[in-house]
Amino acid sequence: MSYVLHSIMGTFNGMSQTQVAHFFDTYVNISKSTTGIPFEAVVFYVICLIINTWILSRGLDGVEKVAKVGMPLLIVFGLFLALRGVTLGTSGATAAHPDASAWAGLNFLWTPQLNSLWNPKVWLAAAGQIFFTLSVGMGTVHCYAAYVKSNDDIALNAVSAGFMNEFVEIVLGSSIVIPIAAGYLGVDWLKAHVGFGLAFQTMPYLFSQWGPFLAAVAGVMWFGLLFFAGITSSLAMGTPWLGFMEDEFSWNRKRAAWSFGLIVLIMGLPTVFFYNYGVFDQYDYWAGTVSLVVFALAESLLFSWVFGIENGWREINEGGDIKVAKPYKFIIKYITPLLLLFVFIGSFFKPEGNNWSLAFHNLFTGNGWALDDSSVVKQWLNSGLHKQIASATDMNVLHHLKLQLTYVDAARGLLTAVFIALCVLVYVAYRKRVKEGRVSL
Repeated sequence: MSYVLHSIMGTFNGMSQTQVAHFFDTYVNISKSTTGIPFEAVVFYVICLIINTWILSRGLDGVEKVAKVGMPLLIVFGLFLALRGVTLGTSGATAAHPDASAWAGLNFLWTPQLNSLWNPKVWLAAAGQIFFTLSVGMGTVHCYAAYVKSNDDIALNAVSAGFMNEFVEIVLGSSIVIPIAAGYLGVDWLKAHVGFGLAFQTMPYLFSQWGPFLAAVAGVMWFGLLFFAGITSSLAMGTPWLGFMEDEFSWNRKRAAWSFGLIVLIMGLPTVFFYNYGVFDQYDYWAGTVSLVVFALAESLLFSWVFGIENGWREINEGGDIKVAKPYKFIIKYITPLLLLFVFIGSFFKPEGNNWSLAFHNLFTGNGWALDDSSVVKQWLNSGLHKQIASATDMNVLHHLKLQLTYVDAARGLLTAVFIALCVLVYVAYRKRVKEGRVSL
C-alpha cells in the first residue's frame, strides 16, 4: 500500500538501483520515515490490518465481494506487466549491462537445474509454497469446504482453483519480475540478487526506466497486484479462526473478527519493529514453510488412514462433472504421505554440503553425521548466527547479531505460545462437545 502511494508520488524517479534498495532499508527502519509519517511502517501495517478485520467482520459475503474485485484486477495488472516484460527483449541493454536481455531471463528461469532435485531444502521450500498458496496446510481450504454443499463439484473446483492459482503465480509472476530484471540488469546480476527483496528493492528502479507516467502506472499495478494478493490471502487465513469461534464458542461474527485482528496485531507488530533483526524471516520459515509441511503430512494421514480413503474418494467424486483418475487414490494414500515424510526428514537431517553419500559413509565408518547449517536442526540451534557472532570483529556488528539472536528466540517463543494456546482452545472445545453430548469420549 505504501509503495502504491510512492509510485503515484513519483518517489523513485531519478533514483539509482542502489538508492531504491536503500529506500526499502529506510522504510523498514521504524526510526526513519519516507513520507514524514512517524512510525510509517507501523501505520501502514495497522491500516491494512483494520481493512482486513473490517472485511472479515462482514462475513463470507464481504470476503466474496473483495475477491470479485481484487482477483480480476490482479490478473489485469499481471497481464499488462507480463506483456511488457516478455516484449522487452534486449532494448534495456546499457554499457553497464551489455548482456541485458529479457529473453535470457526467461531462458534462465525455465531451464531445469536437475541437480536441485537432490536438495531436500528445495523440496521443503516447494512443498511449503504449494501448501501455503493453496491454503492446504493452514486450515483455510477445510474451513471453506464446510460451506460446500454435498452435491457441489469438488474435483472440478479443485482443478480450476489449482490451475488458476499456479497460472497467476508461475506464468504471470515469472513473466514479470525475471524478464524485466534480466532485461535491464542482465542474468548474472539477477542470479546474484534474486530473492524476496527483488520485488521492493529493484522493481521500482526498473519501472522508472519507462518514463515518469509509465513508471507510475506500472508501480501502481505491480504493488497493487501484491496488495490485492496479500489482502485476499490474509482474509482466507482469518476465516478458520472465525469459523472455529462461531461454531464452538457461539461468538458472533464481529466479535470473532476483531479478536482475530487483535491477535494478529500483537503477533505481527514484532515483524514490523524488528524486521531488520530477522523476526519476519523466522515467522516465514517456521510458520510459513516447516509447519505447513508438517500439518499437510498430518492432514494427508488423517484423510487417507483415519477418515478412510474410500470415504474420502466417495466425497471427492460425489456430484462431480469430472471424476478423479483412480491412480490418484493410490497416490493420495501412499505416495503423498511418504513423499512429505521424506521431504521433512531430508530437510531435518540435511548433511553438510548436501553430500548424502559422504554423510552415509561417515556415519557407517563411525565419523558421525555432520549437519548443514540450512538443516531444520541447525536452523533451530541458530548455528549460522552463532558462527557470525563468533567471527564478528566490529563491535556494532557484534551488538546487532546478539540482539538478533535474542529477537529470533523471542519470535519462536511467540509462535510456540500461539500454537499451545490454539491446542488448549481445541481441547476446551472438545470437552465442551463431550459435555453437550455432541461427541463421545
